[in-house]
Amino acid sequence: MRKAIIFVAIGLILLGLAAWLLFPDARSDLIQRLPFFKREPDAVTLKYWGLWEPREVIQPLLNKYQEEHPNVTIEYEQRDPRDYIDRLSSRLGIEGGPDIVRVHSTWLPTMYSKLAPIPSSVMTTADYEKTFYPVNAVFAKHDDVYYGIPLMVEGLALVYNKDLFAQAGIDSPPTNWEEFRNDASILTTRDAQGQIAQAGAALGYAKNIEYFEDIIGMMMAQNGVQFVDKDGKVAFHKSISPIGGNLGVEALRFYSLFGTTEQSWDPNWGNSTDEFAAGRVAMVFLPSHRILEVLSKQPNFSIGVAPVPQLPGASQNKVAWANYWIETVSKTASNPTEAWKFLKWLSEREQLTSMYSIARNIRAFGEPFSRRDLATALNADVYTLPYVQQGEIYTTWFFTDGVKNSNLNDPIKAALSDMVDSIVAEGDIEKALGGAANTVQLVLDNNLE
Repeated sequence: MRKAIIFVAIGLILLGLAAWLLFPDARSDLIQRLPFFKREPDAVTLKYWGLWEPREVIQPLLNKYQEEHPNVTIEYEQRDPRDYIDRLSSRLGIEGGPDIVRVHSTWLPTMYSKLAPIPSSVMTTADYEKTFYPVNAVFAKHDDVYYGIPLMVEGLALVYNKDLFAQAGIDSPPTNWEEFRNDASILTTRDAQGQIAQAGAALGYAKNIEYFEDIIGMMMAQNGVQFVDKDGKVAFHKSISPIGGNLGVEALRFYSLFGTTEQSWDPNWGNSTDEFAAGRVAMVFLPSHRILEVLSKQPNFSIGVAPVPQLPGASQNKVAWANYWIETVSKTASNPTEAWKFLKWLSEREQLTSMYSIARNIRAFGEPFSRRDLATALNADVYTLPYVQQGEIYTTWFFTDGVKNSNLNDPIKAALSDMVDSIVAEGDIEKALGGAANTVQLVLDNNLE
């Protein structure tokens, strides 16, 4: 019995030795599993181009990540927004270019071929959609994978002068467009010559009204306009209501009221955000980061921020308009998987709340949280709470102001500006809308992949 056991043992040893000699891959894997043969992970250096956040906000998080991942070095560089798209276009997807970049959401459809999608091993599509707001699917999702991880949720909110409201006897901001229309009329005052002395709202025109195109996009979306048809072609001029009305025309007719029969803005004034900061405009629509600009000019300004008005009676189909930036990874990154692992880590609850706290040490507030499970974390923040409250109802399209891109965003803005000017001057809304749609289609044909 003992001899049999010895023979079996010798046989197993010989069999193991043969496998050791014949299967080097298995041998290597076994060696790697042994503690004293454990191989250190390869060193990785990632170049990260940021845009709005200064180094003092980002660097503490980079330090923490690098402590947890000693093999990873992340070199953060805050780029100049004035020439950002030109430099990005020439370097993205090229060896030696940036690995991680912040881009505007509308740029993603022009860049898919230069970007690496998020690997399912880092984050599945299902996990992504549980974590972040649905608006990210508009541009970040392509062929059922995502190409960007958001560190913010951003768009339009109603920003108003609380002192002017109090002087006019208005107790609270409008929640629907009829209330808004009434408040704008009350808040618009004129001098002895009949010229506007105080603007009730910056609406109705394109000239000098920041985010006029976002406002128009939002009104169209709230009215049920479809921006593209089933073939992906521009269709915002062809959406028809069940009773035969053109939904885009209806939205523009309401917008143009504030520049014609119910004028609440003087197009000869300066920039609408500057005029608001000067106390001459009661209501504007702004993304959160522009509030920082107002506060820097008027630190003691009594600013109110509220969710955007909705159509009267719209209890279910509420819509807000997003205009935001997102982090993505170059296809030629030195290690795309490691880059996505870092961005996933950066978008986790602990890091986002830490980033917000660090930002508050140098300015009034940080970027509104992009995660759905942080929806109530800013309940005490009067400036950013409305942006997060709108998280689930945001939509977006290429109508986004404040984005410098001479090939894409700029010509679309110019087409919409011409459209509004034509409506104010001639009143033919359907013709102006159709002309804008044709121009926008040409711009998209020349840019989208």
